[in-house]
Amino acid sequence: MGAIEEIRAFGDLIRKYNDIELNRRIVSLENEVLDLSRDRRRLQEEVENLQESLRFSKIVQFRNGFYWTDGDNTPFCPGCWESKKVAVHLTDNPKTFGQVVCPACKHSYSG
Repeated sequence: MGAIEEIRAFGDLIRKYNDIELNRRIVSLENEVLDLSRDRRRLQEEVENLQESLRFSKIVQFRNGFYWTDGDNTPFCPGCWESKKVAVHLTDNPKTFGQVVCPACKHSYSG
């Protein structure tokens, strides 16, 4: 049984005694544990994202003004990668022939 379930079971026992102040403290404790659980999950996701970024940084190569990976014919936005370490594929700019645009930062590049 996890911490949240234990606290809830403990709270159920205390509720039987009808102690309002104790009930408030149990509810507060439950909320704190839930907040800690959410923070833990957020931090786990952040670690996963950083690990993915580190893995990607080992395979990405800068050539001809853009970032590329082997076997991928579409370049990544240099601005997004260099400033935020976010890999965003560039797309053809429908407004200008011969240019590509980043869908994230909206910067246009001559291709």
